[in-house]
Amino acid sequence: MQKQLAIKIALIFLIALILLIPLNMISGKIAERQQFKHEAEHSIAKSWTSAQQIMTPLLVVPYEIERAVVRNHQPAEIIVETQQLLVPLDTIDIVTDVNTSLRQKGIYRVPVYDATIAMNGMISQSTMDSLLTPVRASNGFQKLLPAYIALHVADGRGITGAPTITWQGESVKFKSGSGISDLTAGLHAPVKINQEQLDLNIAFQLRGMSSLQFIPAAANTRITLHSNWPHPEFIGAFLPSEHNISENGFSAKWQVNEFSNNIGRNIELCAQGTCKKLQQFKLGTNFYQAVDIYLQTERAVKYGILFIAISFATFFLFEVLRRAPIHPIQYTFVGLALAIFYLLLVSLSEHINFLASYTLATITCLILLNIYLGHVLRGYIASTVFCLALGGLYTLLYVIILMEDFALLTGSAMLLVILSIIMITTRKINWYQITQTV
Repeated sequence: MQKQLAIKIALIFLIALILLIPLNMISGKIAERQQFKHEAEHSIAKSWTSAQQIMTPLLVVPYEIERAVVRNHQPAEIIVETQQLLVPLDTIDIVTDVNTSLRQKGIYRVPVYDATIAMNGMISQSTMDSLLTPVRASNGFQKLLPAYIALHVADGRGITGAPTITWQGESVKFKSGSGISDLTAGLHAPVKINQEQLDLNIAFQLRGMSSLQFIPAAANTRITLHSNWPHPEFIGAFLPSEHNISENGFSAKWQVNEFSNNIGRNIELCAQGTCKKLQQFKLGTNFYQAVDIYLQTERAVKYGILFIAISFATFFLFEVLRRAPIHPIQYTFVGLALAIFYLLLVSLSEHINFLASYTLATITCLILLNIYLGHVLRGYIASTVFCLALGGLYTLLYVIILMEDFALLTGSAMLLVILSIIMITTRKINWYQITQTV
């Protein structure tokens, strides 16, 4: 009879493993719907704009330099090259107000924004002298060319209205293109550099989607950002020195200096055509969607096999304690009902809010199980108690999938409590005497 018990346990275990197939299929469907959402984001980005990245303004001073070139072992040929000197601002203050809304593509919604950006910066004469003197003293130097202010914006389609720039108190007109070889997208404006202290003011409107980031390319950068979006995710090489988040939005402040991002060396590399090092020190925020239905459903599916295991363990104990055998087919049907819950959840949550979807999917599955188990367990009292306990587990699961920092701790505690209940309930069972009832 011990062999018969082992076969029954092995068969139940095999059914649980087989039920991993529909659970994996549901996980695949969730991944597929996530991909559809990403495609909707790309579609919106084509007609709106993509995520934006802005580099703080640089003063670009082109200059001509002569150098000798030997070709095919022929006498040296003198050519004139144009190179760029990129001058970072000594200080810059950026104030950004971001108005965020949701754009819909089919059933998917993506956060987009309109940002108002104001920049105020300054370059001292000592900074200009320290950078221009070595250039003028270099071998082959010919002359300085007209300078300009360069402003890199990742997606120029997002610049709306008429950007304004004031240099030394005088308005200057922007032109398209940043004028920086490795970061061509953006704006530039011709300026004169014959003043002792060079003051700069820039204002413009910018559209974007999902995230907004800045590349601090000044000796001292201060950034203040305000938004009506209540779910920011601060990203990049620097976190805010101050931030405040509420249901009405958030505000954040960053402070970056030349010592923290090696600005001098990285700008030299950028002038030589390699701006990747400079871009690595970007900072900003994602406009994060806290209620991501696919992420939450994916978290729920991870507990699917646990719910099946708990249900099967409960049925097995029912067989043992009440001497009422349950057929493997009945185990399978219950497992499939538990699996279909997750498919219902993801399909409903695409059309109504997640809590309502979760509640409706839970009630539907519990009603189905109660009707079916009323006969299997020989009485609706037992099936109702089972469904109420399962409903409590679903409630706890909902709390877990909403958590971020404490999800693992809560899930572990739930497993410990369930195992403790099973162990305490079965501690007096003589397993050697139950084989004939199974």
